[in-house]
Amino acid sequence: MPGAKVIGRILSLGFPLPGPLVDNYTFLSAPSFFDYDAIVVDLRALSLLIDGVLDGSAEAETFGGARVRARDAGHGDEPLSTILLRRRGEAAMLLDNGGAIVCFASPPAAHAVPGAGEIDDAFWLPDDAARACRAPALVPADGRKVYAADGRHPLATFVSSQAANIAYRARFDVAHIAGAGVVARSEGGAAVGIELPRERGRIALLPALAGTPGGDARYTMSDAFQAGIRRLLGAMAEGREPSWIAAFTLPGLDERTAALDTARATRDEAQLALDAAELARDELARYRRLLWQEGPLGLHDVVIAALRLLGFDVYANDPNAIEVRDGDVSALVEIEASEYPVAMAPHERLRDRTEDTFQKRTAAPRGVIFVNGRRLLSPATREDEVTPALRLAAETMRYCVAPTSTLFAAVAATFSGDADAAPAYRRLILTADGVLPAGS
Repeated sequence: MPGAKVIGRILSLGFPLPGPLVDNYTFLSAPSFFDYDAIVVDLRALSLLIDGVLDGSAEAETFGGARVRARDAGHGDEPLSTILLRRRGEAAMLLDNGGAIVCFASPPAAHAVPGAGEIDDAFWLPDDAARACRAPALVPADGRKVYAADGRHPLATFVSSQAANIAYRARFDVAHIAGAGVVARSEGGAAVGIELPRERGRIALLPALAGTPGGDARYTMSDAFQAGIRRLLGAMAEGREPSWIAAFTLPGLDERTAALDTARATRDEAQLALDAAELARDELARYRRLLWQEGPLGLHDVVIAALRLLGFDVYANDPNAIEVRDGDVSALVEIEASEYPVAMAPHERLRDRTEDTFQKRTAAPRGVIFVNGRRLLSPATREDEVTPALRLAAETMRYCVAPTSTLFAAVAATFSGDADAAPAYRRLILTADGVLPAGS
């Protein structure tokens, strides 16, 4: 019989974690993952390590002392691709053993690795976990203010203790990650730390830290992290329950375990229903932003969504050069909002774009300016959403100025089942000159 497995040991890769039960290595120099109960991986550090080996700026060795080479591995060398692909199988074995993987999340970078093709920083994780680390489930984001979303989660204490030292690099769209439990949220409510559902083992994706604390704070951080990982493993002190403990039962324990499993399943189903309901509601309610919001994040994206809903082909890869097309007719689009009447700024942008475009085409393009003037007033009480100068410019230059309330009205009519609303609105803004009446 082989020797007993050491229980409670943690392998930290690219993230300095002091402690007698922690081994610190890099992703390439570490022993096999399956010899540990948990591994900690800073995905950003992994990305930099791979790039360093590829461009020759980083030296790396395996645990056995072989030099790691991106290409042309000679005697005593080991190809980078071989080690990276091997890690995927080791991670799967660790999870099958009931172990845990904790990653500090970061938007993944792609790497062209000879012998492995193009891989990103999540290639070594199981497929479901890797998808959670990529778009659309993972979205780049930056911020500092974070709180523990579930105080009962094993890693909640660690998140709370490091709240002043967190600088998250990504958020998670949990609508794309079935069954994910939210561990940490940003001040604005975005999920920046999650745990993924698994039958064997546990995987948690945490917000990145701003840096490794110094002095005593470093050990305090490490102790809190290790304690959270032990709780994640279901371990007390330095170990978790051995496999043979399942043979020792107590009267009523099986029934209580079954009741717990049922309660958890009911909770998860309710959470999925809640998430789906929130997503469906928000998908429709966002069009109300047409009536009061401003700026690229508040207004521009929903104007683009509304135009697409109404059947326009919208070209918006460059947010400063939006264009719509309906059949053979196209128009340059500008968007502007203000708490006061909208002035000449969008006209000047449209004029410059028209001149540039006219040099490349045989005819001057149409132009449309969507305005949300006096945006904090109810649309029914607004007067003069644009200045007289902008009104005169639109009539003289023969382009359309459309209050976003007109776009909202067309969207509302389309959702109500009016099949004529969308084509009528497309014709209107591509043919009208001057300022459209609000709500038309």
